[in-house]
Amino acid sequence: MSDYGIPQSCKTCDHVEDSTHWLQIEPLTSTVQGVTMFRHRTPKGSYECTVSGLRWLCERDVILKYHFRNWDPYSHLLKDMQYRQGGPLLDITMELGELEEVHLPHFVCLGTNPSLRNEMKILHVEEHGVSLEEVHEVTRFHAKILHPKFSAISVILRYIFSWKVDVHCELMLYLTVKRETLISRLYLFPSNRGQIQAVKQQEMSEGSKRILITNPEQSFKLNSSFRLNIPCSTSINPQVQFQ
Repeated sequence: MSDYGIPQSCKTCDHVEDSTHWLQIEPLTSTVQGVTMFRHRTPKGSYECTVSGLRWLCERDVILKYHFRNWDPYSHLLKDMQYRQGGPLLDITMELGELEEVHLPHFVCLGTNPSLRNEMKILHVEEHGVSLEEVHEVTRFHAKILHPKFSAISVILRYIFSWKVDVHCELMLYLTVKRETLISRLYLFPSNRGQIQAVKQQEMSEGSKRILITNPEQSFKLNSSFRLNIPCSTSINPQVQFQ
């Protein structure tokens, strides 16, 4: 299971259309002032980044780079606009060429309410403010826009429809030892790859080890309470050593 895996096994929306003609590629990564940067150089074709989930179509050679941005500085702004986040906030820059299409990842499950497609917008965070753009098409895990102009960009969902919306979720388990005590931390949150990266980096900085567990096979409703039941006979025996 990838650290950034899209929940392709979601049974709630397995009947929803998704395109499959994408060549999956890994990005070149670098760190600039503590920020992980991703970079791709691709010829004509259709591609999907295995880390960010970003998809793009180009008619000639392109070079693009991007990184995840933190949603926190924009939470009050989104609330005032009556929207909420629907996917990771990606800061994208074109170093060469232009894209015909870009498909931004979203975590909204369309299995129970396909009409949510109509409530999605594209948010552009620019130097002097924000702007909204219409979505050209929404598929199972992505929102498509044509001939994109880039800034910090993401899928957002109209707030009134997001209170009890179904979302794909990520389940992450970490173990660490402090003062000879084994501490476990379990995270359940919408499948935002930027947040996955943030959790991973935070836990690694504390010397934690990730225990790979299966992601949920169905979507969950936002703003709901959950309980994790583990049979008494269940044990966790990680093959790791703590320093």
